Amino acid sequence: MKNKVYFLPIALVCIVIGAVLGSLISSLSKRDSAVFSDKLGYVINLISNQYVDKVNTDSLTDNAISLLLEELDPHSVYLTKQELKKENESLRGNFDGIGVQFRIVKDTIVVVKTIKRGPSEKVGIMAGDRIVKVDGKNLTKNITNDSVLHYLKGTRGSKVKLSVQRRGAKKLMEFEVTRDKIETKAVAYYGMIDKQTGYIKLTEFSATAYEEVYNALQELNNRGMKKLVFDLRGNGGGLLDQAINIADEFIAKGDLIVYTQGLHRGRRDFYATSGGLFEKGELLVLIDELSASASEIVSGCIQDNDRGKILGRRTFGKGLVQEQRELPDNSAIRLTVARYYTPSGRCIQRPYTNGNSEKYYEDFLLRYSNMETGTDTISHSPEHKYKTKLGRVVYGGGGIEPDVTLSFGYKDYSTYYKDLIRQGLIFQYCFEFVDKNRKNLSQYASGEEFIKQFEVKDTDLNNMLLFASNNGVKKQNLSPKESSEIKKLMKAYITQNLWEDKYFYSIYLTLDNELQEALKK
Repeated sequence: MKNKVYFLPIALVCIVIGAVLGSLISSLSKRDSAVFSDKLGYVINLISNQYVDKVNTDSLTDNAISLLLEELDPHSVYLTKQELKKENESLRGNFDGIGVQFRIVKDTIVVVKTIKRGPSEKVGIMAGDRIVKVDGKNLTKNITNDSVLHYLKGTRGSKVKLSVQRRGAKKLMEFEVTRDKIETKAVAYYGMIDKQTGYIKLTEFSATAYEEVYNALQELNNRGMKKLVFDLRGNGGGLLDQAINIADEFIAKGDLIVYTQGLHRGRRDFYATSGGLFEKGELLVLIDELSASASEIVSGCIQDNDRGKILGRRTFGKGLVQEQRELPDNSAIRLTVARYYTPSGRCIQRPYTNGNSEKYYEDFLLRYSNMETGTDTISHSPEHKYKTKLGRVVYGGGGIEPDVTLSFGYKDYSTYYKDLIRQGLIFQYCFEFVDKNRKNLSQYASGEEFIKQFEVKDTDLNNMLLFASNNGVKKQNLSPKESSEIKKLMKAYITQNLWEDKYFYSIYLTLDNELQEALKK
């Protein structure tokens, strides 16, 4: 791994859809902080001592800070102690827990799979088990994902007692699990699409993202990769240093990756170093409406340096830089202090009105709802016209526009087909199918063997459509193409519930119409 510059992890940048983007560290102006503290403190103290009824002053303070930041821009935010802990966990690339993937089915926690060599697998918990009690507390009513995580997560080394209902067992089975560090993956999948084309799906820019991408590039190079599809669709961003280091693997030494600048922050440039693992081969980068922040830094860098082809649909447009400041009660604020700019000078951030985040997100929702028609909400004005390294015209104004626009993957399918997909009914049916037939499905020795030998039958398809009908999607006719693709998708989901995600992707990518269209460009 080549020598990189790493940034202190305490400076994080807030990004859209719950992720955060690491950045520069600074402190608030001492004078401004003192004025704010005196005025706010006076008002809160006055309410506490003089108000007619009893009030929660901590809650008042939290709300006051939140409202203050909302008046600035859509991404300056206040985080409570609990929110800060949760977001920091997502950035680290690991957390402390029992090592299971689960789903809530009919108010019951069902284990989808155990993490290999994780705490739960070690004590004998299996896929399909129902966790009905945690430390003696019944968890079979009004449970949510957050409440489950509250009970299952905990400090490494702490113990938790689980009461498990297993299919075929007459009594509850009792397990004591010692919590441990659970690694999470930023690279959801990588592999070879054909003999020369590699594929990497990056879901977030967490603390382990660069290392995972680096390792994937090494292995794919060893397997003869000449062309790479780097998939950033749905990637809401993450840490700045990870974005810079990943971009550095694709572009030549000395090329500008990104720069930041603000009223009280001078311009700061970030350049590529030498020895990238994939500086010469053909590079395709996939983006969409949910690609944001760090994803936009990488795709904008590739585009402006004419290093590869950007395909998909315009990205979210989140280019405000936040600096984090922890408060005495372990809460924090993230204050916007600068903007991100691509090498050509484009500001990634799309326009917003101070204190009006509703309109900001309405614009995104309007564009998202128009995916199938390809209608965008941005105009190409002369003031937003820029040029790449080789003189190609690109436009700013918010987000990264692709070099090649890809149509929405399900555009040409029937409404019935799209309803099955959108409502998650195919996945739900396959989950229950595996749960009911786990014993018979376990006869296959490996994921490879399962993919070769198992086929979804017409009766399975019809049972799924009946399940969908019983759940509100009235049965209609499917075209032969739609029927065939649904059977493949069912096989992919069944495989995912039984084996590792890599086997799921080996099937699913053949059904990914956007990817297949990109490969032809």
